[in-house]
Amino acid sequence: MKTAVLILSDKGSKGERVDKSGPILAEWLSARGAEITRTAMIPDEAKQIETLLKEWADSGDFDLIITCGGTGVSPRDVTPDATMRVLDREIPGLGEEMRRASFAITPHALLSRAVAGIRKNTMIVNLPGSPKGAIENLSFIWSAIPHGVAKMKGDPEDCAVSASPRHKTTPAVSFVAKSGTGKTTLLEKVIADLKERGWRIGVIKHDAHRFDIDHPGKDSHRLTAAGADTMLITSREKLAIIKKHQESPDIWELISTYFSDVDIVLTEGFKMSDLPKIEVHRKERSNTLLCRGENHDPTLIAVASDAALELDVPVFDLNNEKDVAYFLERRFLQ
Repeated sequence: MKTAVLILSDKGSKGERVDKSGPILAEWLSARGAEITRTAMIPDEAKQIETLLKEWADSGDFDLIITCGGTGVSPRDVTPDATMRVLDREIPGLGEEMRRASFAITPHALLSRAVAGIRKNTMIVNLPGSPKGAIENLSFIWSAIPHGVAKMKGDPEDCAVSASPRHKTTPAVSFVAKSGTGKTTLLEKVIADLKERGWRIGVIKHDAHRFDIDHPGKDSHRLTAAGADTMLITSREKLAIIKKHQESPDIWELISTYFSDVDIVLTEGFKMSDLPKIEVHRKERSNTLLCRGENHDPTLIAVASDAALELDVPVFDLNNEKDVAYFLERRFLQ
């Protein structure tokens, strides 16, 4: 996907401020397969923005143009207005989703006027100017952009057919961490908070070691030992299933098979999966993250930490499970 990035900044264009958003956007996009073929920085002047967007889109050289900055309500925030004047067709859902998902992080998200749409065969998307806000907002809508670009270019495949089956299942998020960070404690509190809000929660715990739940002396153990491949115990209040397998099933297979009756599945572990991840971090335990640094995991959606971290995803207070639960609710359940 050939991509251009346009930074809007009065001070940056005069050399009075170092641009941090452009480089981090380029890195983020490149990690997801986008080819950054053009970048530029200009002041917050509507006519200049219009002229450059027209020139880039009409050239046919770009599939996607990302603008960064000027999406708020200040007098110099004119990017959405300039963008609307050059679009052939608007894509309202992208701007709506950025505001909806961002509101879980800050109420100021409601002041964003960011828009997105199409000119000729190029998609144009407005992002806020801060590095953190730009990456957060782009991550909220990225799953739709490659498909949207393909459809815009004339891909005849039906949207319902092209959607991956795994994305039709119950939403799932994995809590990952290094040992000793309090991951289980936070997860326990988040589950309780979501239950209070009325949501049905499923949980999957990944155990790297062998475990037993049907102990010798129990009828279930005797029947399993006799050769049963699947053993189910049921009562008025609950049931348990013991199912033998040669290797652990794919996580999405587990979710689609056993969790169709819940609103969201929260897992503990599965750090190598493609599930969206919340990493739990404690500064006493480590100065580094599993999902950042040498391993830049694109599925990381947030971090819960007891340290003030500057990251490209939302960072929540490790001791405030309500903010984590609210983030999950806004992003996956509403």
